[in-house]
Amino acid sequence: MDPTDPSTFNHQYFNANGLRLHYVDENQSATKALLLVHGWPDLWLGWREQIPFLAKLGYRVIVPTIRGYGESEGPAEAIKYTDKYLTADLDALLDHLQIPTVAVLGHDWGGLVAWRFAQFYPHRVEAVGSFCTPYLVPNTEPITLQQFVEKLPNFTYQLYLVSPKAEEEINAHTEAFFKRFFRPVGEMKEPMIDPNTKTMVEGRAEISKSDIVSQKVLDYYVSQYRQRGAGTSLNLYKRFEYQFEDNKGLNPIIEKPALMVTSEGDRALPPAMTHGMEKYVPKVEFRNIEGAGHWVLWEKPAECNKYLEEWLPKVYPATSA
Repeated sequence: MDPTDPSTFNHQYFNANGLRLHYVDENQSATKALLLVHGWPDLWLGWREQIPFLAKLGYRVIVPTIRGYGESEGPAEAIKYTDKYLTADLDALLDHLQIPTVAVLGHDWGGLVAWRFAQFYPHRVEAVGSFCTPYLVPNTEPITLQQFVEKLPNFTYQLYLVSPKAEEEINAHTEAFFKRFFRPVGEMKEPMIDPNTKTMVEGRAEISKSDIVSQKVLDYYVSQYRQRGAGTSLNLYKRFEYQFEDNKGLNPIIEKPALMVTSEGDRALPPAMTHGMEKYVPKVEFRNIEGAGHWVLWEKPAECNKYLEEWLPKVYPATSA
């Protein structure tokens, strides 16, 4: 496995819930399995610096591409992207692999999916961890995206992502989009959405690829998003109004061992958002990484991996004593 070359990983496919879905599966002979879940506009490859490291620790490492992203098929309707559907895909993957339980880790939207997987399928989860994304209590009443953004203005950009313009822009300027989006926090000099053009890419000066992202990694993201198109990936933002009905019966308390790793420079998911989480996730351990932004998994891989190496053996050891 070479983190700079996506082709060096073990790519697999399975059919579930009427879809052909992609996943990466490493160290298949190991008895303890980890499930790693990505967010937007990511793919399984967002975990490229963790997959070989965790495999060396003795774990089987399974990294699905969620429905509607990359090589995973996805329906057009946003209602089919609620937590209920995304976690059902994970459950089906474990059935397919005949794996009864896992520790699940997530980043960005994948962090929320990881928390929800521990709620929808608690019998399958030994431990749960998230990078950047705090646990959010399921809403007790229906709420629109507009209302959500009014409560949490750091998510205002999501109002643009649900507009037709966002999909058109990413599809028309895919490479320029990823060059601008995939950068360490020290290179993020401009806002995600330009205050003058009101766009992410269109009408803005093109910038070169960050040195921290290999050419093969950039090419992979660009080719995957060009083939699939951005539309179905953006359903994770368009699903908002459908979440309440699916999630209203969930137990808001997660009793599993948990890890919450915040990134000091994450503007979308600032560490302060995790305050009070311990009331709902009583077994959570908090860690923070400085000098990184939202893409902490590959901005500061050594620090991320160190926290996993310290936490996992306590809650879900790779080998039984």
